[in-house]
Amino acid sequence: MTPIFKHLRVCLFVLLSGLSQHASAIYIDINFSGSLSTSQQAVFTQAEQFWENTLTGYQPSINANALSNIVINAKGEAIDGAGGILGSAGPTYIWDIGGYILSSEGDMRFDTADLANLENNGTLESVIRHEMAHVLGFGVLWELNGVYVEGSGQYTGANALSLWQTEFGQSNATYIPIEAGGGPGTAEAHWDEVNFGSAATGILDEDNNDLRDELMTGWLNSNAFISDMTIASFVDIGYEVALSEVPIPAAAYLFLSALTGLVLVKRKQSC
Repeated sequence: MTPIFKHLRVCLFVLLSGLSQHASAIYIDINFSGSLSTSQQAVFTQAEQFWENTLTGYQPSINANALSNIVINAKGEAIDGAGGILGSAGPTYIWDIGGYILSSEGDMRFDTADLANLENNGTLESVIRHEMAHVLGFGVLWELNGVYVEGSGQYTGANALSLWQTEFGQSNATYIPIEAGGGPGTAEAHWDEVNFGSAATGILDEDNNDLRDELMTGWLNSNAFISDMTIASFVDIGYEVALSEVPIPAAAYLFLSALTGLVLVKRKQSC
């Protein structure tokens, strides 16, 4: 799909002291617009609370006192009709601080043709958690943080890779395979599901969950779960986390995407 973002603004901060300072938590502010009902907005808030509890702070090199809350602009709008693309998301403003590129603000958009059905069948929170993860940097800020090279299909961030080796039994792996299919917005922004979600991959975690059902693959399936590998990947891009494999609301076979291909970066010295 075609990205909606024209550019990113990067905020550059200089540490004035040799002492690192970091907050004990991150905070997300959601601005709602478009056709989102009160009950749908409540599901956004639940997803927000999940990520605030999971991402517990920033890495010690980051002066979190210089950072403001992460702002997410959530909107319901017509995209492509029922059953197609459910939503998309990604950062629109980013911080360059402490050796990491972090999300400062982002957009989440959901197709109004799908929202009611997602809410009624209990899958809406799964979709929102997935897209919110993209705003927070999953898939979209990998290259800028040096854990992925475009076109390689190989995620090399040390923390997630360690969990790929242990949690999913890939002890000899030197990288995590990244999705190459699905087109722009899906390719190179998700864990590789091998077969587009149409069948089990045979790659199992310690609890016999199949990789196909991991939340941050490109297709959302039933029995969805968030692996410690996914949570650890946020350490690779600047966060501190609480590792815990958390089941999420069951989901049907759905298409998910991130907004990637952010080719023009506007840099400013102050924000």
